Amino acid sequence: MSYAETIVLDIRIGQMPQVVSALTGRDGLAVWVSEIGVLNRVVLFRAADTYDALLEGRPDVLAAIPEEPVQNVEVTSWRVISPLLPAGEHGSLYEWRCYDLKLGQVGNVEEAFAAAVPARLELSPLLCGMISIEGAPRLAHIWPYADMNARLEIRAQAVATGVWPPKIGGGLVAMENAILLPAQGSAWS
Repeated sequence: MSYAETIVLDIRIGQMPQVVSALTGRDGLAVWVSEIGVLNRVVLFRAADTYDALLEGRPDVLAAIPEEPVQNVEVTSWRVISPLLPAGEHGSLYEWRCYDLKLGQVGNVEEAFAAAVPARLELSPLLCGMISIEGAPRLAHIWPYADMNARLEIRAQAVATGVWPPKIGGGLVAMENAILLPAQGSAWS
């Protein structure tokens, strides 16, 4: 089993370069900047084989974040529920999709998501699917794409063929989507 962590940073206007520069080039750390969705946002992503290893690495990442330009920090640990793409070059953009789940629905949502993933993987790779370990129950999945046109074409094909979305609507409270661009030196780019 794998674990992942996301650290979402909301940055003061005009301060993005300082934050990105301080965080890029770190081994095993994705640094993505929001292009569509909440702006002036940086999303950090890293993975570990064990939950303990994930937690042990957290202080170093948090210490590298410049304090002054950051307005808000949200840290979430996740249990990875799909194959995990290793760090490397996978696309010029990443789509982040996150769903708040109804209480008591984590098992049902996870099962439906897992059932739908194999057919969806025939159309394009998935960086990973994840269930939150802390905080409100959530499901998130991250998809790399060559570009926005590829994303639009693949998603349209997935919907038209009935491969996607997974049958999880009854377990959802809210949905969020963002298009993230990898910063130069991001471990996942």
